[in-house]
Amino acid sequence: MNKPLHIRDLLKRLNKTFATMATKELSKYGLTVPQLMIIRQIHCEPKTIGQLSKAVDLSYSTVSGIIDRLEREQLVERVRDEKDRRVVWIQKTEKITELFAKVDFFSEEFYKRIFHGFSDEDLDGIIYSMETLITKLEERES
Repeated sequence: MNKPLHIRDLLKRLNKTFATMATKELSKYGLTVPQLMIIRQIHCEPKTIGQLSKAVDLSYSTVSGIIDRLEREQLVERVRDEKDRRVVWIQKTEKITELFAKVDFFSEEFYKRIFHGFSDEDLDGIIYSMETLITKLEERES
């Protein structure tokens, strides 16, 4: 088998598996993966819809719709910039902080359970391989 294509297929499977796990976990809290992507972006600092759109690689209208739903759930709020009223910041609410404390997907324990049963050697090999792959790909991009 062509090794690069095999790696591609394995990465697709891994991505799909993690997406399925994330979807299952997030559905317990009424969240979707795209909503999580937005929440993670504004968790540390407010951003505009344009900044969010670029960061998560989704269209402006898609992000705006996600923000609408998160706002209805009182997880985010729109705040006009004090200096330039045309600018609207999307910022988290206290409800997001509470949510992060509840959602298992964010916890160290979640990942410990995922990798339970792996030997230290297995984990070291996975870490080494992933770091090598990322480093080589990043070198080619720069």
